[in-house]
Amino acid sequence: MFHEIKGKLARLLATENLIVEHRAVETAQFDVVRRVLTLPNWKISSVDVYDLLVSHEVGHALFTDPRNWSVELEWSDVPQTFVNITEDARIEKLMKRRYAGLCKTFYRGYSDLNDSDFFDIEGEDLDKFSFADRINLHFKLGTHVNIEFSEKEMVVVDAVENAETFDDALMAAKLLNDFVNDEPSTPEIQPQVGNTTSEVEQEGMTHEEMLEEAAKREEENRETEQVTEQVPSESDETGSEDDETVDEQESKTAEAFENHLKNLADMEVHENNYVTIPKIDLNHTVISAKEIHEYAEEEWQRWFEERKEYHSYYTDMLARQDDEFKKFKKDSNKEVNYLIKEFECKKSADSYARATTSRTGVLDCSKLHTYKYNEDLFKKVTTTPDGKNHGLIFVLDWSGSMANSLIPTIKQLYNLIWFCRKVGIPYDVYAFTSEWNYKAGRFSNIEKKEGTISVSDEFSMLNLLTSNVNNASANRQMMNIWRLASSFTDHSGLCPARLYLSGTPLNEAIITLHYIIPDFKKRNGVQKINCVILTDGEAQVPSRTVMMKRSWECDYSVRNRRIGDSTILRNLKTGTVRPLSWIYSQFTKCMLTDLKETFPNTNFIGFRILEHGGSYSAMIRQYIDRWEDQEKAIRSWRKEKTFTIKNAGYDSYFVVGNSSLSNSTEFAVNTGASKATIKNAFKRSLSSKKMNKRILNEFISLVA
Repeated sequence: MFHEIKGKLARLLATENLIVEHRAVETAQFDVVRRVLTLPNWKISSVDVYDLLVSHEVGHALFTDPRNWSVELEWSDVPQTFVNITEDARIEKLMKRRYAGLCKTFYRGYSDLNDSDFFDIEGEDLDKFSFADRINLHFKLGTHVNIEFSEKEMVVVDAVENAETFDDALMAAKLLNDFVNDEPSTPEIQPQVGNTTSEVEQEGMTHEEMLEEAAKREEENRETEQVTEQVPSESDETGSEDDETVDEQESKTAEAFENHLKNLADMEVHENNYVTIPKIDLNHTVISAKEIHEYAEEEWQRWFEERKEYHSYYTDMLARQDDEFKKFKKDSNKEVNYLIKEFECKKSADSYARATTSRTGVLDCSKLHTYKYNEDLFKKVTTTPDGKNHGLIFVLDWSGSMANSLIPTIKQLYNLIWFCRKVGIPYDVYAFTSEWNYKAGRFSNIEKKEGTISVSDEFSMLNLLTSNVNNASANRQMMNIWRLASSFTDHSGLCPARLYLSGTPLNEAIITLHYIIPDFKKRNGVQKINCVILTDGEAQVPSRTVMMKRSWECDYSVRNRRIGDSTILRNLKTGTVRPLSWIYSQFTKCMLTDLKETFPNTNFIGFRILEHGGSYSAMIRQYIDRWEDQEKAIRSWRKEKTFTIKNAGYDSYFVVGNSSLSNSTEFAVNTGASKATIKNAFKRSLSSKKMNKRILNEFISLVA
């Protein structure tokens, strides 16, 4: 969590979606081309120091030129250390100028580092440090140390301080290098007293005598220099430390700082594995409604032709299923009309709340007679902004565990679809499965790239129903899906092989929504999308892809590895990172949270169907923390067989018993039934109606 917060700090300071990674590395690095900021797992107790280091690296991201200075500018004779010193001073100055609050952060951070002797200067005479070291300490520690410069040195210091661009920093580094190389490294030779001829003595000499005297003096000087070189000085014999030479081409303080930072890096922690969602080609992964229903109808027709002796059996069964569908459609009119009424009321209330009233500047003649006591004599106009266009995406669990819950789930789904068709809301219904491709022997063209979440080649999204058809086609498609759902309940075997129920690739479906949502929005021209996911359980955690070569292999290949606690999901679009968990529910919650951040204008609504009551208490303990909220959910379940969870990754996560979704609201008893039987049937009818209205009310409040 701490690393995630500091990653967000870096992105906020940089005002861009930097890729921030915390890895087992010794020093922080920033790739100015790929825009990847790599931070070590520092063992730092000081928040100011951590913020200082993060801000420093962000400064490189914002202001450092990505070009290769040593090659492009042909300044290879300038040491890299000098450029680092001048560039660090420049970017820290610019960061403090952009964010005034960082001045205190840098001051306190460097104060903590100085107290820890990060620059190895405790007890040292700073005046004996190299010029580069003194400049480095001056701009980093500031008033924490007292460093004096000569007038000549101040020319270089001012150049570093006034650097505004990267080229200015390079010029300051070159100026520092030239200054260091031009400084005399040995003391000047003192003039030899008594070996010169005064101007008085030279007077009266002829030209030839003067030349002879000059030659004589030159020879004496050469002899004196040879003797001076052979006789060691007293300081050389004693080996005084005061005469130690300083390497002006190096910076001990910069090296000490880097070494101490390396020691702070925690290299024993597990290496973070960063993953992203893979690229999904919808043309291969999504199966169109037309292809699905043509396949189903052709398979049923083929069966009738091959099993002529059982023709009446199959036709009677399909006729019975069709009659059930027609009866359900007729009985659902009340619920659908209720949905429409609630939707229109909430939409009108929202429009009224956003309406504005303003004066037109035109006199209202009907108010002229009130001019003595009324100042408002102008006509007014009320402007009601247009509401947003809505769209609905349904994702249906097509797994084997849904066999007994599929008909109740389909009923609830159909109520919402008929509502959409009547109010003109575009929709698409998808079912996630692994059977369609597997039974056909074909596979999706899903990206297999290192550092991505692995999606099985068998995975596909079945576009079972769509709003882009007329009413007759929509009714035919819904009847076909009803037949399929009924075949699992009746065990009739009337389901074509490629439409069998499969596993639960829910997480893969969430990944695909990253591409389905923008595609749906573009095709239908909607502004706001509501995504409804109907499932009966958690899904298995997928793998991650890595490039590896085993000892007996010649080349690297893509392999799958388990996702663990050290796996970090990185969203390249939003720039956010978050740890993934191997726990089923937590992994799905993380994927949903990431999806919501990517599409903030989309509502994500979940329906969790529990068969025969299911283990509702386990879900309450798993998702609800507060004891008071747990008790409230238990009372809601016992009374209405439903409760709502708000922290499972969805905007609302409705937990519903499958028996409550049957929509059996009619009040019917046998002739001659007792009063107790009639009373209980009436109570069940009212309870069912109440539960349905409660769910529909919460649903409408989200989509209206």
